[in-house]
Amino acid sequence: MIADLLTIKTPNEVAVESADPPANIDKIPLYSDFFTKPELYQRIHVHLVGVRPTDPADSYAGVYAGGLFGSYYNVSPSATVETYGPNTGSTDYFDVGKHTFLAKCNNKIPHWDRRGFCIFRKGSENTEGIKIAIVNGEDELFHCKLPSSDFPAVGEDWKEFVYAPADTATVQGAELVYKIRITDCKDQISGKDALAKFLVSTKDLSYSEEVVEATFKMDNAVVQCWRHTKKPASKAVLWFLGRNDCFMHPHVAKTLFTDKGYDLYVLNYSSNGMCRKRGWLAGEIDSEWVDNAFLNAHNRAGDFDLYFDQIEAAMKIMKSYKDYGKIIGYAHSTGGPVLINYLMKKGDDFFDGFIFNSPFLDWSADAVGSQMGEFIIEHLGIATSMAPLLSYFNLAMDNDSCLGVTATPEELKDKPLTYLGQEIVLSSWSAKLYSQFYFDFRCRPLYDVPMTPGFAKGVTKLQTELLKLNAENKHVTQKPFMCITSRSDDILTASETLERIDYVGTNRIEIELHYNAHDVFLSDDADDVVMALELTKSWMNTQGFE
Repeated sequence: MIADLLTIKTPNEVAVESADPPANIDKIPLYSDFFTKPELYQRIHVHLVGVRPTDPADSYAGVYAGGLFGSYYNVSPSATVETYGPNTGSTDYFDVGKHTFLAKCNNKIPHWDRRGFCIFRKGSENTEGIKIAIVNGEDELFHCKLPSSDFPAVGEDWKEFVYAPADTATVQGAELVYKIRITDCKDQISGKDALAKFLVSTKDLSYSEEVVEATFKMDNAVVQCWRHTKKPASKAVLWFLGRNDCFMHPHVAKTLFTDKGYDLYVLNYSSNGMCRKRGWLAGEIDSEWVDNAFLNAHNRAGDFDLYFDQIEAAMKIMKSYKDYGKIIGYAHSTGGPVLINYLMKKGDDFFDGFIFNSPFLDWSADAVGSQMGEFIIEHLGIATSMAPLLSYFNLAMDNDSCLGVTATPEELKDKPLTYLGQEIVLSSWSAKLYSQFYFDFRCRPLYDVPMTPGFAKGVTKLQTELLKLNAENKHVTQKPFMCITSRSDDILTASETLERIDYVGTNRIEIELHYNAHDVFLSDDADDVVMALELTKSWMNTQGFE
C-alpha cells in the first residue's frame, strides 16, 4: 500500500487513521506508478531563455500584437512547455508533464530567462517529446516540438536549442532560444532516508515532538525539538513554517544549524505541518466543530494574534531546556508574517537575529491570477462595501469558508480520493516538489488546498499594519536580519518582497537569487540550493552567528 510506503515512523508517532494518505490512492494506476515507481520517470528541466533577433542588426525583429493597429507595446506572451506521446504519465487532472512560464509584458523581444521542469514517463514509446507554445492572447507566436531522441543523456549539462520560424504577421526576424537537461526521478535532492534519519534521536542529537495543547484542538501546536546531547549547545533556532508547509529540510537544518552547534526548534503552528498529521484540522459548521481537509494552514480567527500563545509556548519549551546565548528566528513565506506580527506587538527581546526566506509580505498579482484578484484579497477587510464584488468572485466572508475547491475530475468520479470526509484532488505542483524533496503526506498536503478568508484576512491584516508602521517612520526591529528571495519565485513577486522587507528594519541584508524557487532551499537545481545555503551561511558568519 502506498500509505505504508510513505509513512515515517518517529519516537513520537501519533497514529490517526484519518490523517493517513487516501486509502484508495493506489487504485488509480497513474498515481500508483508515479509515487511507487519513480524509476519509470525522468525530469526534463527547461531553461526558457527567450526571443532574440535572427539578425542582431535587424531593429524591426521581434514579436507584435495582431490586428490592424498592433504594436509590440501590448505584447504580453505566456509560454507553456508540455510533454506529448501516448503514455507520458501526465493528464489534464495530473499535469506533471506541463510547466507554464509567466508572461513577460511590453517587450517585443521577450526574455524570460526562467527555469522549470516537467516529469515524463521514460521511453520514446511513452513520451515522444516536448512541445513549446508561446501565445499572446489569441495569437500564436511560436509553436515547436523537440523529439525525445534529441534529449541529452541523464546528468549531462544544459543543451541549447534554437527555433527560428518563418516570418508571420506576429513574428518578424526572431527566433526562440531554450535549453534542456535531464535528471532521473529515482534521484532526489533530499530523499526519504535523509528525512527519516533526521527524525530520530542519535548519539549526538535528541529528537522529540512536544505538543502545545489549547482549549480547542484546532489551536493545538507541535514543537519539533533537536537538542545536542554530547556537547550542549549555547545557541538555538526557532523555525516558523510557511503555509501548507512542514519540516522537510534536513539539508538546511544540518548545513546551517545543527552541524554548527545549534539546537533546532520547529514550530508547527495550528493546522499546519505536524498538526495535520495528528488530524487537527477543523472548522465550524452549523455551530459544531468538524474535521475538514480543506482547512490546512487555516486561521480560524482571521488574525495572526491567534499564534501568540503557541509562539510563547515554544519559547517556554526552549527556555526550560537551556538559557541560550544566541537565538535566531527563521521564517519562510507565511512564517514571515507570523513572526513579524509577534515582533511588532510583543517585542524582539527573545531573539538576536533573523533569517527570512521569501517572506509573505505582499500579495502577488501573478499568484492570485490578476491585479484585480490581488486588490480584492488585499481589501477583504472592507467586506461590507466590497460585498457585491466579493460575491461575484465567490469569496464568501465566513472565516472557515473555502475560496474555491478543486472538483473531482470526471475520469475519477467513480473512485474519488477522500480525506477527512472531503473529496480531494492531487496537486501536480506538490507532486513535482515531492519528486525532488521527500515529505510525509500527512504533514504536508499533496492535494489542492483552497484558501480560506480566515487565512487571507490574517495575513492581510499584518501586511496593512506593517505599511502603517512604515508610514509612521518606525521599524519592527533593529537587530540584524537577512532576507533571501528569488526572481523566479512562482508564489510571490521578489521585487515586492524586497520592498516590504525594508519596513522591517534597517540592519538588514537582501539577497535576490535568480533561478531559485519560492522556498529558496527547495529549488529545482541542487546547485541553486547549495548557493542559497552558502550565501546564508556567509551572512551568519559575518554577523557572529557561525
